[in-house]
Amino acid sequence: MDSRRRVNSTVMRLAIFGKVFMLGSKLHLLCLLLALSLGGLCLAQEKPIPADTLITLERTVCYGPCPIYKVTITSDGTVTFEGRQNVKVKDIVKGHISREDVGSLIAAFEAASYFTLNDSYQTQKDGCPEVWTDNPSAITSIRINGKTKTISHYYGCQTGGGTAIYPNGLTYLETQIDHIVGTDKWIK
Repeated sequence: MDSRRRVNSTVMRLAIFGKVFMLGSKLHLLCLLLALSLGGLCLAQEKPIPADTLITLERTVCYGPCPIYKVTITSDGTVTFEGRQNVKVKDIVKGHISREDVGSLIAAFEAASYFTLNDSYQTQKDGCPEVWTDNPSAITSIRINGKTKTISHYYGCQTGGGTAIYPNGLTYLETQIDHIVGTDKWIK
C-alpha cells in the first residue's frame, strides 16, 4: 500500500506541476505574443518625414516626342506637375500623395544610395560606359534634413550595347517617382 500511495502521490504532484507548467507556459506565450505585437506596432510606426523634404523629377527634351515636364513633391505630400511638351496636361496642376507615399519616395532615394551617386551621368568622364545620342535626360533632386543633391542623368548614358540605361538604380528611382506620384494621369 505504501508504494501505491507514493506512486499516486508522485502522479498527483506531476499532474499538478503539469497544470501549473501549462498555465505558466500559456502565460509566457501570451506575454511573448503581446511583446511581439507591441514591438511590431513600434516597428510599424512611420519614420517622421522631415519638414524640409522636397523632391523633384524633371524630364527633358529628346529627338522625338518625349514627354517634357517637372514634378515637385513636398513633405506634406503636395504634388505640383508642370506639363511643358508632349503631355496631356500642358499646365501647372496640383495633386496630393499620402504620407506613406512620401515615405516610400524617401526610401527609394535611400535604396538608390542617392547621396553617394555622381552629380552627373552624361559623358564617359561621368562614368557612362557608352554614350548614345538623341536621348532625354531626367534631373532628380532631394532636399532632406538640410542636405540637398541634384543629379542630371542623360538617358544616352548606356551599357550593354545600348540595351540598358546606366546606372540602373538611378533609372529605377526615376521610374519609382513617376509611379508613386502617378504622373501618367497628366502625361498620357
